[in-house]
Amino acid sequence: MTDQAMILAAGRGKRMMPLTRDIPKPMLRIGNMTLIEDKIIRLSEAGIKKIVINTGYLGSYIHEHVGDGSKYGIEIIISDEGDMPNGTANGIRNIIHEFNEKPFIVVNADIWTNYLFIDLLNMKLKKKTLAHLVLTTKPEYLSGDFNIENDEKIKGDDYIYTGIGLYRPELFLNYMDKELGTILRKEINIGAELYKGLWDDVGTPDRLNMIRKRISL
Repeated sequence: MTDQAMILAAGRGKRMMPLTRDIPKPMLRIGNMTLIEDKIIRLSEAGIKKIVINTGYLGSYIHEHVGDGSKYGIEIIISDEGDMPNGTANGIRNIIHEFNEKPFIVVNADIWTNYLFIDLLNMKLKKKTLAHLVLTTKPEYLSGDFNIENDEKIKGDDYIYTGIGLYRPELFLNYMDKELGTILRKEINIGAELYKGLWDDVGTPDRLNMIRKRISL
């Protein structure tokens, strides 16, 4: 069981311009909830006690918005990477010491889902398994990442990585690649599950509006 997580929130958000001209993408709202706060609340409600958030472009807005986590009843640690993105794997590797050599959940800030994290919290990774990914059927606007066979990710493009997974710190110490996606394609000892619920990548203004319209119905 784990009670720690990381939210990846350091992306530049160029595809969301002009909406991200003055605020970082994780501060965009769907309904009355910012993308970043939605992840914090879902994780804390599942039982997460500590969340590390890496920030980049206009990251001070995120820090001011979430504080130290006390208003959510958890601990929040901010890892400020500056204005230039370091890469998703580098962002995790920079603060890997915060996880005390124990598994932790990673969640992308720029997704919208009703996934419940409780199963990941209670999951016990097999001895050789370095990560467990949550995959979903690829939407029309994205290309696939992997297939699943015997509860493991394999090469293919039927499913897409949701941006949600459980990781051992060793994965980020065994590889020095900049991006998490590159590591996931190299490493074979990775489990996977298929999620059939609501999931969208909030990557463009059109997708953001699509989600906003959907939840207002």
